Amino acid sequence: MDSEHKSNPPDVLTDFDRRTASGAMDRLQQSLPFLVHAAVFLVLLGAPSLEILHQISVDKKEKWTELKQVLTDRTTNINVVSALLVASCASYITTPPPTDISSWHPQFPYVCMLGSYGCAMLSIVFGFIQMLYLSIMGPGDIKAVQTSTFKLVALLMLLIMPLALLLLSACCAGVGYTGALWLGNILWIKVVITASYAVLLFIIFMIVAALY
Repeated sequence: MDSEHKSNPPDVLTDFDRRTASGAMDRLQQSLPFLVHAAVFLVLLGAPSLEILHQISVDKKEKWTELKQVLTDRTTNINVVSALLVASCASYITTPPPTDISSWHPQFPYVCMLGSYGCAMLSIVFGFIQMLYLSIMGPGDIKAVQTSTFKLVALLMLLIMPLALLLLSACCAGVGYTGALWLGNILWIKVVITASYAVLLFIIFMIVAALY
């Protein structure tokens, strides 16, 4: 019976799986697509699947309210960081550089900073929309998402856009700062930038290797 149970893993994590770490790990290791699916839903919605999320919204009202509050607080934090990026980009665009180690005269740094400013503003807009949706989301909305691929894609896009735009804004700002420093044409600054990016790439490589 136990071998038959292992050879036919369920589509979602059961209560038994959540209580037994080894049982959950066996099923996650057997199916990479399921692992990716569960990870995406767990990060965006706080549950590994829509079925479990719907069950929580129907049977566990307290947990459902707490989960919505956690998602709302996360979006609020993203909006705060995005607002700080907007203020930072605006100050760099409208004020002269305080030192001569960077060059803001070429167009490239300004294009990057404007891109960062725009992405941060969009992140704030999507964040407010997401908080409004979370405030009214209920079991009926989750049921509708389960029956419509279009609504599922739209929901996932709505949930991921604030964070994705924030990360894109940070990348644009980083590239803009780096470009301004590089165009300052100071040797030791270029050496520091090159070494920093080399270390960053090495860290990313080690993280990917560890996860793989």
